[in-house]
Amino acid sequence: MFATPGPLPQGLHWRYEVHWAGLRVLAEISDGVLRLVSSGERDVTRHFPEFAELAGKLRDGVLDGEIVLLAGPGVRGAPGRTLVPSAAALQRRLRGTSRATDGPAALMVFDVLRLYGVPLLHRPLDERRATLERLGLDDAPHVTLSPVYDDGPALLSAAGKHRLRGVVAKRADSSYRPGVRDPSWVRTAVAHG
Repeated sequence: MFATPGPLPQGLHWRYEVHWAGLRVLAEISDGVLRLVSSGERDVTRHFPEFAELAGKLRDGVLDGEIVLLAGPGVRGAPGRTLVPSAAALQRRLRGTSRATDGPAALMVFDVLRLYGVPLLHRPLDERRATLERLGLDDAPHVTLSPVYDDGPALLSAAGKHRLRGVVAKRADSSYRPGVRDPSWVRTAVAHG
């Protein structure tokens, strides 16, 4: 499911996440084997071996998320360095030309579509998110649940201050429609001046 570009919706039935602007992937785990498939249906598993341990946390399921590589100005590991998702670092990883200064890869998981053979597509977002949180995936190295916020305008402001792309607003009651750009998910870009 893809977000529709538009102004930031507001109300109690919306949940807000950072638009990471990384590589959108489905993490398919079957019989303890992980396969990462991009939204363009390209298998990118070999480029991200650090996520292999995810298969040890979940024997069967499909997760939706974004892979980001973090980078920032200054010397790697320097105090006060701000790391932000880097499209250039991500492209270098996919081409096999990564640099020592490229930051770590992270899989920002934001949805679960199937779990132990049970499809969850028609369940509401809030229910799918609660299921995702119970899986304990944050224990896997390099895997993080994308944080969810209730205050969209504050998140959009913070995204701008931290040089992030924007915010994705999602209706709490939305089902998941694979491959469809749906108005129940809205992507709002930060206005950079």
